[in-house]
Amino acid sequence: MNPRLGYLFERFPAFTQTFCARELAELYRQGVAPPVFSIRRPIEERPLNIPLNHIPICYLPDTNSLRFKLKTKLISSRTRHLWSGSGDLRDKGRFREAVYLAPLLRQAAVSHVHVHFAGLASRTAWWLKRLYGFTYSFTGHANDIFCPKPGQRVDLAGLLNDATFVVTVSDYSVKRLSRSFPQAAGKIHRVYNGVDLSIFKQAIPSTGPTRLLSVGRLIEKKGFAFLIKACHLLRDRGFDFECKIVGDGPERASLLESIQTNQISKHVHLTGSMSQPGIVDLLAQSSIFVFPAIRDRFGDTDNLPTVLIEAMASRLSLIATDVAGISEIVHHQKNGILVPEKDPMQLADAIELLGSNRSLLNQYGQMSRQIAEKKFSLSTTVPELKRLFVRFNLVEREKADP
Repeated sequence: MNPRLGYLFERFPAFTQTFCARELAELYRQGVAPPVFSIRRPIEERPLNIPLNHIPICYLPDTNSLRFKLKTKLISSRTRHLWSGSGDLRDKGRFREAVYLAPLLRQAAVSHVHVHFAGLASRTAWWLKRLYGFTYSFTGHANDIFCPKPGQRVDLAGLLNDATFVVTVSDYSVKRLSRSFPQAAGKIHRVYNGVDLSIFKQAIPSTGPTRLLSVGRLIEKKGFAFLIKACHLLRDRGFDFECKIVGDGPERASLLESIQTNQISKHVHLTGSMSQPGIVDLLAQSSIFVFPAIRDRFGDTDNLPTVLIEAMASRLSLIATDVAGISEIVHHQKNGILVPEKDPMQLADAIELLGSNRSLLNQYGQMSRQIAEKKFSLSTTVPELKRLFVRFNLVEREKADP
């Protein structure tokens, strides 16, 4: 009998990780229905435009509760000698989660778990393997593989070495991981994040102000401070535009202060967070999607931003910085313009160039949609993932293609 595949999440579904929900929903649609386990419950409501209601999710109880700790202590009496005694309470939490999960996985006939992010849930999966022999794989994304947290008993090298295989979402990150961990290079595979193209409305360039849109958490690596500086330059040039930045986060106050200091409040608006359907509507009303990502002071950066793929699905021209895997989405002078990071002058120049040329906007927008259909449709990306599952005997071969 084939090992049965299950999915394990730290928290599912998570508002900022819709790509995970899309992947799972598409697996179910294509006939692969892995049992789903989530260590924590979601804070937000489920995404409105991703069909998840038919997917049962097994949630662990509050893992910080005394009751959970006492129960897992009793269960783990036979495996206590395998605990490293490192003193890392985070690691002890993963140990307890593995102890609690093991009988649930056995009951569901699951012998292999796939995890998103080289983080909390992947370390729980590592303990599942060490304690009980379950196997695991994981998909690494950005911060989790670019800036791993030091001082943990189970570090990124350990996760890579003991995984059956590893997925990451860009060619850039495959090369970076392979250079950093050559002993694991042969088990690292690229599968792009996919989107459901059918839910996105098509943007059509119109007359009036050039409508700029950017979406992301208000944190340093998104580079919004440089977009605001570029907007200040555009205002001084007399360029007719409006810019909306969708999202929330710790840099909101400093970004708002910059907007006010530069006296561009009539042009630049921080909208706060929006639901996915709201973002879909806003994409369709925009002229250009701008993504000014940077490498932050810790070396963290976006890898393959899903919002750029969503903008492509909406038939938008793109302007973005050339960091990490972004050039695998934005093909320079084909569906958009790539500019150096942290350079508001070149960012402003690119916006003015595209915003002043409706024909070019339309040409790049059409190409964006074509690239999205070819490379980033769920109907393309999920079968690639399924073929990996088949290769490692986790999914029956006849289910490899939709």
